[in-house]
Amino acid sequence: DSGWAEKDGLRFAVMNDDENAYIVLVALKPDLRRQIIFRGLTVWFDPLARGKKTIGVHYPLGMTRGSRRLGEGDPLAQTGQSQMEFEYISPLEQGPVRVPLIAGRGISLRINNEQESLVYELRIPLKSSSDKPYSIESTPGTKISVGFEISGLEGVGDPSAGGSAGGGRGRGRIPVGGAPARGAITPMEPLEVWAAIQLASASTQ
Repeated sequence: DSGWAEKDGLRFAVMNDDENAYIVLVALKPDLRRQIIFRGLTVWFDPLARGKKTIGVHYPLGMTRGSRRLGEGDPLAQTGQSQMEFEYISPLEQGPVRVPLIAGRGISLRINNEQESLVYELRIPLKSSSDKPYSIESTPGTKISVGFEISGLEGVGDPSAGGSAGGGRGRGRIPVGGAPARGAITPMEPLEVWAAIQLASASTQ
C-alpha cells in the first residue's frame, strides 16, 4: 500500500508504464460519494508539477437538469445509466471537448460501487498521437502534479433539481428550526486535493 495516499476522505494512487498513467480514486465517505455523483469530478494534471489546472478529465459530469431529482433513488445506478461521456480539458483546445466513453481515443474511465465505497479508475496516455489525441503531455521519469476537484453540493432544492423539496420555486433550503425535507442532502463545500507525483522511469526492455 506504499503507493497510496489519503486526504479529506479521498484515497488515491497514481501509477504509470511507458505509455499511460493510471489513477485509482476511492471515496470513503457516503456524502462525498454523493457529491461526486451529483456535482462531478475533474482530475487535473500539471506536467510541470506546479499544481496548476492545465489538463483535465471531467467525469462523471454530474447530474443534469433532466436527471432524477437530487436525493431520489440510487445515485450510482443513475450514473451508470446517464454518464456515457467525459470532457477533456486542455490549453490546446478552445473549450472542454466532450467525448463518448465508447470512443475514448486512448482514455478509459470506469466508476463503480465496491464494498460501500465509490471507486474511480482512469487510464490516460502520457503523450498524444494521431490515434490518441488526449494525453497529459508528460513522459516516464518526470515529476507531475495531479489534482482532484469536486464542485460544492448545495442542500435540497439545488437549481439542477428544478425547485425546492417543499414544492416552491428557486433555491430550496432545509427549513430553519425544523426537520430536513424528504430527500434532503447535506450541503458540502467544494473540495480540491493535489499531490506531487514522480512518474516511474521508462522500462529498459
